[in-house]
Amino acid sequence: MNIAIIGTRGWSYAGMEDLVRELAPRFVRDGHQVVIHGWATEKTIEKGITSDVIQNGVRRIFHATTKGKFTGQLVVAIRSTIAAALSDVDVIYCAFIQNGIYMWLPRLFGKRILSNVDGMMWRDPKWPRGFRHVFFPLGAYLTCLFSNKVITDSFNMQELYKRKFGLDLDWVGYGCADTKPERKDVELERKYPEGYYLIMSRVTPHNLTDLMVEGFLKSKSRRHLLVAGHLPDSQWFRSLEETAKGKNVTFLGLVRDQELLTQIILHSKAYFHGHSLGGINPALVRVVGLDVPTICVDTVFNREVVEQPNKKLQACMFQKKPDSFAEAVKSFEANEGFYVAEACGLGKTVRISMSWEEIYKKYKGLLEQCIA
Repeated sequence: MNIAIIGTRGWSYAGMEDLVRELAPRFVRDGHQVVIHGWATEKTIEKGITSDVIQNGVRRIFHATTKGKFTGQLVVAIRSTIAAALSDVDVIYCAFIQNGIYMWLPRLFGKRILSNVDGMMWRDPKWPRGFRHVFFPLGAYLTCLFSNKVITDSFNMQELYKRKFGLDLDWVGYGCADTKPERKDVELERKYPEGYYLIMSRVTPHNLTDLMVEGFLKSKSRRHLLVAGHLPDSQWFRSLEETAKGKNVTFLGLVRDQELLTQIILHSKAYFHGHSLGGINPALVRVVGLDVPTICVDTVFNREVVEQPNKKLQACMFQKKPDSFAEAVKSFEANEGFYVAEACGLGKTVRISMSWEEIYKKYKGLLEQCIA
């Protein structure tokens, strides 16, 4: 197969990019061709780089765009779609609704389309109200209309699409490594002898970063809280920094070294997870696969990862209130041995049922069905 990937930033450090980094080299390994259409960066623009080849033959094509948060995504989507439509690819993997609406164009050129609608985009506050309540519901219909196959990453998203839109979607989740890596020495463990907790996400209100920081401080824990993820230039974040100033909270920023990030996760006492928009989140699957205890906001999507695999809840949950999160931290620290044992049992199951190799087989099968 000759495969094009549209809708991700390329090879960066976020949820859907985790999937791209894991699956694309596997396709190349098995004799297929893969080209990723991504965003041009300041570095690629400065050096005049329009494409390159990485990871044993995975090709990237960079598309320049505007700097606007919303217009930038739309421009990249249009340019990527036109380039893929005019190329010799057989099948296109399209991520997210805002890209799926353009899939009518490659269909005109005989391309086959597999689209992933992801989570509840219409509830993400980063998008303007018109986008959330008009564009995304309409985009969901159009994506399904223009695609040969449509998938979501969550069983509950399957039900939601059937109930809300009357659409039947296939399911493919996110994955994790099938073996647990060896723990190596990291400076952070020596720096915080009482141990540390970890938040690993974009630092935003809808990921509940501020709620978890406030709740953590209310818990009076003696441990430290590390926040790894892109730090926004906004008044909201400056207010959050002021709240955490002088407290046992440190903002690490984006950790680009994935091996280092894995070690930071492995050494953490627990992972705090505030993603609440659905479907399942790749960061949560990654952490669970490393046998690290989790304290999650209580949603049906998170329960798919921490409850469904072994048919019992194997994480500490909280409601969307700082006091609830504080109580969850206290409960974890009072019963830490129990939660550590539960995390190990969950991780053992997830490394088998949700390994990247298993996820790859599902994607490979669906792409082959599209072509057939």
